[in-house]
Amino acid sequence: MGVSFYKFRQEELPVVGELLLQMFVRDRSAFEKFSPEYKGEFLMIVENQIQKVLGMTQAATLRAEIKKKTADLYNCVDEIIPILDLIAAYAKRAGTSLSIKASDFGVMQAKKEIRKRNIEGVCTKVKVVEQNIANNLSALKERGYTEELGAELIEMTQKAYKLNLIQEEKIREKKQLVVDNMTEYTLLWCFLKDLSETGRLLMKADQQKCDGYKFSHIIKQVRKTKPNTDNTNKGDNIKEKLNQVVVPEEV
Repeated sequence: MGVSFYKFRQEELPVVGELLLQMFVRDRSAFEKFSPEYKGEFLMIVENQIQKVLGMTQAATLRAEIKKKTADLYNCVDEIIPILDLIAAYAKRAGTSLSIKASDFGVMQAKKEIRKRNIEGVCTKVKVVEQNIANNLSALKERGYTEELGAELIEMTQKAYKLNLIQEEKIREKKQLVVDNMTEYTLLWCFLKDLSETGRLLMKADQQKCDGYKFSHIIKQVRKTKPNTDNTNKGDNIKEKLNQVVVPEEV
């Protein structure tokens, strides 16, 4: 089972962090008194992790790229169909002059793979067509076939092959991105969960402050606060974003 972030969406975690850090800064002396782990660079480490998450490339970006690559790929193989139709017509006209039956030329099988969107299958079946063309070149030329048409078939098939490789690489990249992003989200969540649990423990004597550290309370604030996801500002100081929300001051 995957990691659960309470009821928060992944993209909400930086805002959760901003809220918790603002409370941490307010109650820092209590945290530092409780454990030396909260002294020194702790604040900066959490801030940096928030910035790292804000700056991550999201899977949705690659999904859009994959969608475009897939559309280009399918358009490419669809353009092979008219070429195959012409070759089939020449094979049919050549008839008994061929070394095989026109119906066995491989065109129908190649078109079937195109309809199935099986690019590897398309490339394999087109190779059969190319071989049959080579074996019956003279008979086909007598019926009007040109080697330019064969060259066009080869060119389009090679283009489809390359586009398929690009698409597969993007899909692998997206899968790895999801894994890498989850690692960073999980690390940030560990900080947030710790701050929430420790904050509730240390602020038990003050119910309002204690409630402030509860995720059930924080989620209401998060849903009212729009996170700053502009990657161009990812180097800005985290405290600028902390001013988006108001946490009760020490009284």
